[in-house]
Amino acid sequence: MLQLDRYVLIALLRGAAPVVLLLLGLFGFLELAEQLEDIGKGSYTTNDALSVAGLHLPRIMIDLLPVTCLLGSIIGYGALASAQELTVLRTSGWSVVRIAAPVIALSMFIAIGVTVAQQWIIPRLEQEASALRVKTFSASTREDAAYWTRQDNRLLRVGGVEMGMVPVDIEIYELDPSGLVRTLQQAKRADVLGARNWVLRDVTTMVFEDGGVQSSHVDVLPFVPNFDAEQIFTLINADHALAPLDLIRYVDHLQSNGLESHRYEVLLWQQLSLPIGLVALSLLGLPVVLGSMRAMSLGARIAIGAAIGLGFYLLERLAMQLALLYHLPAPATGMLPDLVMLVIALLLLNRRP
Repeated sequence: MLQLDRYVLIALLRGAAPVVLLLLGLFGFLELAEQLEDIGKGSYTTNDALSVAGLHLPRIMIDLLPVTCLLGSIIGYGALASAQELTVLRTSGWSVVRIAAPVIALSMFIAIGVTVAQQWIIPRLEQEASALRVKTFSASTREDAAYWTRQDNRLLRVGGVEMGMVPVDIEIYELDPSGLVRTLQQAKRADVLGARNWVLRDVTTMVFEDGGVQSSHVDVLPFVPNFDAEQIFTLINADHALAPLDLIRYVDHLQSNGLESHRYEVLLWQQLSLPIGLVALSLLGLPVVLGSMRAMSLGARIAIGAAIGLGFYLLERLAMQLALLYHLPAPATGMLPDLVMLVIALLLLNRRP
């Protein structure tokens, strides 16, 4: 039996490989085209654009995995069906559930790999990409973990970022017309509620005057950055690049400070539901293939799979927007698309003898 399982697994991998290469090539090219548009801004070069596009590829691949699993399952099982090998397995006593076992095992293995990548690999790659993107701003630079940027008479230094979203060790310099420091604000951390909406915490303000220095301290201070929005967001990770554990910590941080956390709760539950989605769409490929190949060609079945994958993608986006718009419960809306697809896959498999 193990030899037959390996044979089915190899067929599934052969089916998934061209899908991965095609989709990754297409979306990687679109990502590269977007990066090439910024060549010449600041010190951003062609090599930087190629590096940034390459660093984004693992995250793009994870975004495409549900559709890849579905199409790979259809192509892999379809190849077995075309060669009458599925029929042989059925006549030898394999049930539909038994035939589905290899794809379930494969999708669960992929889900474990994705979880590891989301936690430890993707955030680091996205940070490296952001560090390269800083080169597009002539007034911004990175020195080790520290980030410096300037706009008009204001100079901002951020010593680092915690949880992928919280700038820490912040210094804000206000310069006079002669270039001397007029005021200095030092904050232990900041909550970035928007490009023009920061909340500084544990803030010490020093005003430099001819007669000396006046110092004051406040626990919370609103701050309106005058920097370009893209400059600000090179500091912090994009929502989709946040590690699951960082998301959990960040949600707890927002709630403990009385800030809105619903968006990040939905993102967290969407990440947690990804393994369910991978298993669901992988299973869904089997009922699409089962049946006479004469009734519908493999190409038509692949087209159906692509339509289902597109529908799943749109359902995920719709669920998130509805959750944010109507403040729906995060666990339900974050997992709804994946659970819907899993129920559909199980019902369709159950209808097969």
